[in-house]
Amino acid sequence: MQTMPFGGYGLNISVLLVSIMLAIGGIALGLGYALNEKKFKEFGRNEIFQSLVNGALVGGFLLLFTSGGLVGSLVNSLALARGTSISCNTFLQYNAAICFAYNYLVGPAPYRYLGTQHSSILSSVSLIIAGLVSLYAALGIFRSFLGPVLAQIQSAVQMLGAAAVSVTVQASVLVFIAASALTILLPLGLVLRSFYPSRKAGSFLIALTIGLYVVLPLTYLMNASLVSQYSLLANQTSLSTLSANLNAIESSTLSYAGQGDNATGIVAELSNIGSGIAVRLSNLISYLFSAIAYFIVSTFVLPAFSLMLTAISIRELSELLGAGNFFGKLSLL
Repeated sequence: MQTMPFGGYGLNISVLLVSIMLAIGGIALGLGYALNEKKFKEFGRNEIFQSLVNGALVGGFLLLFTSGGLVGSLVNSLALARGTSISCNTFLQYNAAICFAYNYLVGPAPYRYLGTQHSSILSSVSLIIAGLVSLYAALGIFRSFLGPVLAQIQSAVQMLGAAAVSVTVQASVLVFIAASALTILLPLGLVLRSFYPSRKAGSFLIALTIGLYVVLPLTYLMNASLVSQYSLLANQTSLSTLSANLNAIESSTLSYAGQGDNATGIVAELSNIGSGIAVRLSNLISYLFSAIAYFIVSTFVLPAFSLMLTAISIRELSELLGAGNFFGKLSLL
């Protein structure tokens, strides 16, 4: 975790505002007793109580999110347990769960999870798309009678492209969270919570920070655990099979293209080549359905579940911090 979770001036501003609101509450309480005004008394007591709560939040978050703090140690231990080995640059290193999620989604280098090496979803998708584009070009000479197969390959490329866009967007969101959650959102939430009119908005921002910085990246650990064995199959064995099938189909295609000048036995030769291509295309289509199912689950279904869990945690934390139904939509979860 970062050494100072409040940015350059966040801590000083938060402490100053807590002191100011504590003084305002004391003044209002004193005026209430001096003027025997009930509203001043209630306002003063409430502001003193809320200022004390804000002070406790500032101190608590400072201890929880600093380097070696409780939250930092917990998140890092969960993300780096059970033979996990990851590498990230710059600020992603401060949160091991976000670092793992980034590697899981779009990391350029393989990572180790549960003692096994895996490739990121984006790397696997990019490899398959490159192979399918090459195959589509190679099968172009069969366009007249392989139209349905080419259409399926084109649809597969489109779906895999959507998966690649999805994981790229998710990774970008995680990078934004890592860069701004503790340095912008958390200090802003503490500042807004110090004032009576914006107290609920501040509580919601604090809950949002915790949900995005802690809960959301940890759900990616859960997602990786759910698909770890299938991911291994998709990244290694199946990709090797795909590569072998692509090479065989391209070789058969080139052989077919070279039969034009050889009239002897051309029918029998083309029949053999066509049979071989049909078998390999059948294996390829079977693999594609399996791979696409995996990538749809990994890039759309499980992330939606992650967002749901994060939204529920934000709602519960918001209510705990006094935001109530600041955003009514969250009450539907």
